[in-house]
Amino acid sequence: MNYPSLVWHLKRTELFADLELNELERVAASTPYRSYQPGEVVYRMDDPADALYFVRSGLIKISKLFPNGKEAILGVVGQHDTFGELLLQPEERRPTQAEALERTTLIVLPRNELQKLLNTKPDLAMKLIRLMAARLFEAQAWSAEVSAYSAPERVASLLYRLAREFGKPHAQGVELHLKLNQEDIARMVGATRETVSHSLGKLRQEGGIVRARTPIVVDMQALRDYLEKGS
Repeated sequence: MNYPSLVWHLKRTELFADLELNELERVAASTPYRSYQPGEVVYRMDDPADALYFVRSGLIKISKLFPNGKEAILGVVGQHDTFGELLLQPEERRPTQAEALERTTLIVLPRNELQKLLNTKPDLAMKLIRLMAARLFEAQAWSAEVSAYSAPERVASLLYRLAREFGKPHAQGVELHLKLNQEDIARMVGATRETVSHSLGKLRQEGGIVRARTPIVVDMQALRDYLEKGS
């Protein structure tokens, strides 16, 4: 097994951080790695909800597809994050699609193995419930922002959240290496690509975006100030 080990990665996930080493080793014994190329689908809408996923490396896009062909991007999941946990009953189907944004390695915990853990670890069950509740709260908060914010404000809020979660310090602010194009951002904020292009230009003028080309550099304080004063 490549270093760092599977146990090392599991220990750094929010869900399994409190498990003992021997417990993590038992989980690791039934938990394979799977690798995905950019654009490769992990699961599609209506697939069986048969596993819980942990991101060892890379990025995953969670989205919902509609009959008219449109896509709404619900979020991006990065290293040590968990996804696929909302529906894990045998009869349930996935309400979303998960797709790799870049080369990604996932740790896959089958549903039956997770169920064994939950049956013997009440604390783990409570942690999973808290994780699901936090995801629901985030989704509700973003839905409220879509209703209350203008398009430039939604883009500013999105960049702020992504930079806070995935950004790295830069001499001019925070550098964001996510491979998201303007169409992806549009699908995340509920706008057209043209509107996103205009919004990015506006944020550049306001100082929220320091460098517009990839990897983008943002000024976190300027983004906050822009959201507080309104567009």
